Amino acid sequence: MAAILLTPGPVCSYHLFTESGPPSLRSITRKEYDFATNTLEMNNLGIQVAVQSGSVTKLVFVKQAPSLAEPILQRSSNLCNPQEYTGRFQCKVPLKINANIRKQLVEMNYVTEEQMKY
Repeated sequence: MAAILLTPGPVCSYHLFTESGPPSLRSITRKEYDFATNTLEMNNLGIQVAVQSGSVTKLVFVKQAPSLAEPILQRSSNLCNPQEYTGRFQCKVPLKINANIRKQLVEMNYVTEEQMKY
């Protein structure tokens, strides 16, 4: 779960994670990824948002803002430290998140245009 939180930027998708996540975790199954993001969502560390990508609906995990995640991360030392989370959250979103998905996330007010620029 920590690896999902530490992907660069405020969002993560299964495709992004399997392409850019830690090499040892890139073979994660969709079921394992969904379990991890559902667990993070239950712990108020983000939400899953359905977006359209062509004719397919995809789920994108939108991470909680660092100011809201910090108290949770401080209590859950097995995830990641708040400073590391903040640093990774503030990174630009990788190009693996396509322009259409970026646009939808901005329009739905889950992220800002500035966060989505690359």
